Amino acid sequence: MLYILHHSDDKEKVEENIFPILEGTENQTIIYPGTDFKTETNAIIVTYLSDELLREFLPKAAIENLKIGILPHPENTYTTKGLGISSDPKRVLEEILSNKEEHKLDMLYCNDIPVFQSVNIGNVFTFTEDQGKNSLIGEVLTFFKNIRRLSSLSHNSYEISSEGEKIIHTSALGIIVVEHALSSIVARRLVSESSLNDGIFTTLIISPTNLLQLIWFLLRSLLPGGKKLDKAPAFIGKIRIAKLCIKNSSSMEFTIDGEKEKAEKITFRVEPETLCLAQSSKYCTKKDEANLKKSNKTDTLPTGEKREELTKRTIPILPRATTEEFQELFKVLRENSKTSSMYVVMMILSTLIATFGLFADSSPVIIGAMILAPIIAPIVSFAMGMVRYDTNMLKRGIITILIGTGVSLMFSAGVSLIIPIKIITSEIDARLSPTLLDMGIAIVSGVAAAYAHAKEGVAKSLAGVAIAVALVPPLAVSGIGIGWWDWQVFSGAFLLYLTNLAGIIMFAGITFLLLGFAPFKRARLGLVYTLILIGMVMVPLSLSFNRIKKEANITRELEGSTINELVIRNVSVRFGDPLRVSLTLVGPESLEEEDIRKIKTEIEENIGEPINLEVISARGF
Repeated sequence: MLYILHHSDDKEKVEENIFPILEGTENQTIIYPGTDFKTETNAIIVTYLSDELLREFLPKAAIENLKIGILPHPENTYTTKGLGISSDPKRVLEEILSNKEEHKLDMLYCNDIPVFQSVNIGNVFTFTEDQGKNSLIGEVLTFFKNIRRLSSLSHNSYEISSEGEKIIHTSALGIIVVEHALSSIVARRLVSESSLNDGIFTTLIISPTNLLQLIWFLLRSLLPGGKKLDKAPAFIGKIRIAKLCIKNSSSMEFTIDGEKEKAEKITFRVEPETLCLAQSSKYCTKKDEANLKKSNKTDTLPTGEKREELTKRTIPILPRATTEEFQELFKVLRENSKTSSMYVVMMILSTLIATFGLFADSSPVIIGAMILAPIIAPIVSFAMGMVRYDTNMLKRGIITILIGTGVSLMFSAGVSLIIPIKIITSEIDARLSPTLLDMGIAIVSGVAAAYAHAKEGVAKSLAGVAIAVALVPPLAVSGIGIGWWDWQVFSGAFLLYLTNLAGIIMFAGITFLLLGFAPFKRARLGLVYTLILIGMVMVPLSLSFNRIKKEANITRELEGSTINELVIRNVSVRFGDPLRVSLTLVGPESLEEEDIRKIKTEIEENIGEPINLEVISARGF
């Protein structure tokens, strides 16, 4: 026996759409609410009700252990989707009539109100609360609509407990509670091990510390065909449990399946296997013991001082360091900015090693000197002093850098005077012509140095940063230039040192800004000064880069070409006035002086400028 339960306003729809499908089936209609009724033992109550009426009826049906069938209704989209039942009335009735087994489903309650889909507390991007736009296009449109609210988003404080035991006191943008992955983008990506009869629900605590985190995650979530994430982002906490209580000192706004509510305390509980469903549900799966376990992953959520700071202001666009994080880093950098005897000794030792390595033309020895050099520490401290506009740190930092620079120049010049060799080895020559490429290396190294200091877990990478920036070798070459009284050697190497210094300071400072260790207003003046220094350095670097580019083009043009049946090999171009070109001419016969003059004239015509030509003649057969 079927009992068709419907509202009086839906009588015509039931007669028009439902009765034809039930033709030949024993049934009886009941008006709800307002009609008291009793059913037979094996009767099935088939409801044609809205979400609002189902919230009222289904808890009663669960208490009385009634066997229920739910027909799709224009106003019960939350129930239909939340319980995972078909939206086709004919198919639903066929399932009810042919279904021989009952499906026992859990019921999730929020403040004693049944939850069919989700509860959203605070400011959460659910995107699909408008049930008519449950598609990628609808989600994208809603996303960009919500983007306009970004500037006003802020954290709220939440105290979360279970059965009187505190779980965490944190702050969050908002909280999403679901029984399983439904229409919420966040839940769909993060909730996988769920079912309607596993006895627990999932709470997702959305707690980004900056807007970039949130936007990046949401954009990833909108990608079509996106899979569930194996690991939740660090700013999302996840609790799987059967009972939960969320409190706030003030009244909280939240929605239960789109219906707005307000309370200072929100309780959740699961009543296991209380709803007896006489039709199939795609969310009612076989119980997996692994999925029945409670879990609590909230260790990355803000607590204590960080929680209090986040609740006092709107969410920043970029990350901001907490006072605790800043104090710890500032303490280290303040110490690094001071000149100490250990710093001077290590600068002397690293300079001596680098200088001997340069004369010996040994890359491994020079790399060892880079690792020993302590000069990167006061440079990073100076960068922090610049963005924080801390005059004490700036003064100490620049004094320490100047002392290290002076000591390095003095000892490398002394070594060059002692060693009776005046040969520009390949290692020395490599540091005489800095280009824009060296500025690029300095920029990335500055970012790496600041990040390694700011993040304790990355500190072990500082040796690699020291090798990358290579500050001591160009200083040692500059000292060698002083000892040799060679302006070209000194100026070229010292320009490379200034390039590294300016790039590291500028971009280490910018990195500290992006990591939230200083406000931009305070850093503006220091950044302007550093930018001026970089601009001054960029002029000779650009000229040097253009020169190297020109030399490479000439080399490429001449290498392998043929002039008067002579093949040009081993081309080397060195900048000068005029340009100096060295090459090997391979031919069947020995060259006369007149032949070399003709070749020189032809090369000058090809490259468009006069040259000094150095030729090695080789016979080929």
